[in-house]
Amino acid sequence: MTGEVRYYDREVTLDGKKAATLSFCADESKGFSKDAETGKVSKTPVSKNSYVFYNSRLERNDAGTWQTTQIVSTRGAGQCQP
Repeated sequence: MTGEVRYYDREVTLDGKKAATLSFCADESKGFSKDAETGKVSKTPVSKNSYVFYNSRLERNDAGTWQTTQIVSTRGAGQCQP
């Protein structure tokens, strides 16, 4: 990736002491794929799919570290559109 990705509308919900959900939106309209070998950037036009909703589950391990155990993304999600 190259460029800029903006994250916003984050929300955390605790589920007891050992689990939580984290959701947020990402504006990927200024972020692009870049070939590591050639350096060529693949620019794509901005569309509704440039905005992505992420929903993840985190669990706290025995050492107290929060780890992502599941993540689901929805490209073009209505709640993330400008």
